Amino acid sequence: MVSVLVPIYNVEKFLPQCLASLQAQTLKEAEFICINDGSKDNSPAIIKDFMKRDKRFKLLDKENSGYGDSMNNGLAMATGKYVGIVESDDWAEPTMFSDLVELAEKNQADAVKSNFYFYSGKNGGSNKKFSVINLNEVGAVITPRESPYIFRGMSTIWSGLYRRQFLLDKKIDFVPSPGASYQDTGFNFKVWAAADRVVYTNNAYLHYRIDNDNSSVKSHAKVFCVCDEFDSIKKYLVDNDLMDQLKATYTQRKWDIYKWNNTRLEKASSDEFINRVAQEFKDDKKNGYLDFAECTDRERAEIEFIMANGAAYNDLRQIRSRLGRVYRGASKLNRAKVKRNLMQSILDETFATNRDTIFQLEEKQLPDRFQYLDNQPSDKPVVSVIVPVYNAAKYLKKTLDSLKNQTLKNIEIVCVDDGSKDESLKILQKYAKADKRFKVVHQANAGVATARNTGLKKASGKYIMWCDSDDTYQPDMCLHMISIMERRSVDMAICSQNISYDHVDNSLVKDTSRYLEHIYIGSQMIDWNIMVTTDVSLWNKIFRADIIKRYNIGFPDGLLFEDAYFCNLYMLNAQTIYFTNEKLYNYIRRPSSIMSTSFKKADTSKDYLKINDVTYRYMKDNNFLDSYIDFFWIRFIQDYSYALDNSKKSDHEAIAARGYKFIADHQEDFNKTNDAIRGAVKGVLDRNTKQQTKDKLVKLRQSYSDWNLKHSKKYQENHDLIKFNYAVEGQAKYLEHLVQNLR
Repeated sequence: MVSVLVPIYNVEKFLPQCLASLQAQTLKEAEFICINDGSKDNSPAIIKDFMKRDKRFKLLDKENSGYGDSMNNGLAMATGKYVGIVESDDWAEPTMFSDLVELAEKNQADAVKSNFYFYSGKNGGSNKKFSVINLNEVGAVITPRESPYIFRGMSTIWSGLYRRQFLLDKKIDFVPSPGASYQDTGFNFKVWAAADRVVYTNNAYLHYRIDNDNSSVKSHAKVFCVCDEFDSIKKYLVDNDLMDQLKATYTQRKWDIYKWNNTRLEKASSDEFINRVAQEFKDDKKNGYLDFAECTDRERAEIEFIMANGAAYNDLRQIRSRLGRVYRGASKLNRAKVKRNLMQSILDETFATNRDTIFQLEEKQLPDRFQYLDNQPSDKPVVSVIVPVYNAAKYLKKTLDSLKNQTLKNIEIVCVDDGSKDESLKILQKYAKADKRFKVVHQANAGVATARNTGLKKASGKYIMWCDSDDTYQPDMCLHMISIMERRSVDMAICSQNISYDHVDNSLVKDTSRYLEHIYIGSQMIDWNIMVTTDVSLWNKIFRADIIKRYNIGFPDGLLFEDAYFCNLYMLNAQTIYFTNEKLYNYIRRPSSIMSTSFKKADTSKDYLKINDVTYRYMKDNNFLDSYIDFFWIRFIQDYSYALDNSKKSDHEAIAARGYKFIADHQEDFNKTNDAIRGAVKGVLDRNTKQQTKDKLVKLRQSYSDWNLKHSKKYQENHDLIKFNYAVEGQAKYLEHLVQNLR
């Protein structure tokens, strides 16, 4: 029923455990073909010993010719209906092949794929289950070439089963290159490209050894073998008329593996390899095989960079590698129990694994979610873009043109004129007359918060976006943001922005960039860490209208910094958020903006104190305070720090007194937060009151010490690591949420 191929070359240390696991297989109708590729150690004797114990073992003894040729010889010798593969340093659970055969027979599958374990025999042995399976597809019959993400997983050819006649009919075999040279890459790609019926199981059977220092995956000797694999893949796709369908998958997977291979190589080999890579991609482009549809923006940029100047790409990689060694060397000076480089490696691996799993789960839900994208205007717009306007005639036409020319046409633009005294209203009415998607509302001047509330009342879209009347959207902003919301099923999304400065003090440039910088990446669960570290601007975000209506989220009439209040309330009532680094919004920082004037010691900065008051009241009335007590008091620190930093010195004592009165009025809630936050709150309020000379000197010394720490390299490395840790933690929480809420 099953022919299990076991390629063997000098593995006497691990071979007994491997063959013993096969002897223990509950499937009796099996043959275990041990392919001895000219071993010089005791491997042949071990094989013969197992042949005496169990007739299912067979020996194929040959001169050394490499993994690919050995596997092809094994395929030729196989007689089973199905073919399995167990590497000679791995081992299998007893029911692996009986279970996989049953699944294959039940579904008439060309191939069956299971999860596996990363196994190390050190320190008594350890197993860590690794999932290559989309949980939403377990048990279903799928066609891999219709789900490109499947090709991006590890080439785990040994955690599956293949119908032998399928391999013969589709002419799928291994590249006979010398040694063990990543031949699994080509075999795996061809199977996914050709198979019509594939079934997944969430069970794990194969224990994949990671403590074999002689494993081929750790060899630096075979620089171009991976190129041979992709030459074989390209030929297979062309010969079988599959290239047009899979060229985007071919391009992405090729660069993904080539990039990884390049990181293993020393400078001389790397230069030679990259030159070949550059020529291959140029040839692919010439022949019409280059397609970036499945590449990220970064992957596309890297490929184009290499085609233009491969040597420069490699020089840059070498510089980064040297810097990495410097940082790793510095980290060894750290006496912490967990070294920073080890922690970084763990976080990187965890983030990548979670990201791939999230992509797989979300990709499954994608097709039905794009049916709404009727790219024509209608009375049921997908998104309402709200634009509050006050005396903005100088900039308004550019803003409105950027909205009118969005690639997503099924939108409405709600423009609220807040009693402008210039030509703004006339400009708005002109656009509304020419394009029915523009809705114009005129009101007596009441402030931006009230104007935003008016816009919300008039909006009819499924989603809400905002645009300031002196900024602009990139042409695809609405389409990109809507696609994220529908594809990721998140409650809000945030993009990056292009920032330009119009006669703004240099001191504000760095502050603005730092304020708008994203700490987090991709899909995240919203928690208080995200809430206190994410900017509260409205214009770089998209919100769900149903959440806004359900929880009566609006703006505090008459107050500035209303965006902070709105974002805080929305995040309290939302669960998930997506961060994209795509720069979709064009933000212009002008000296007349609310933010800029606040930095000039204007009274407007004190509105943050009122925002803090109304935020507290909302959280108290809606039972958020106990769950988010730390968040509120950190916001208190931020709001009062901002007010003190940007108000007149003569107002500082009154601001501090106001803060202490608030604490006294809400002492019970203040006591619920931790000692560190309480100390920080008092530190903010105390910093501008009269101090004894001795206390001032102590604080001055401490401030110098804090400054020195903050600007040291070690502090920055730790700070970045902590930020990334938050991102990975939030991503993991989102993944758990996603799995629990699969549709």
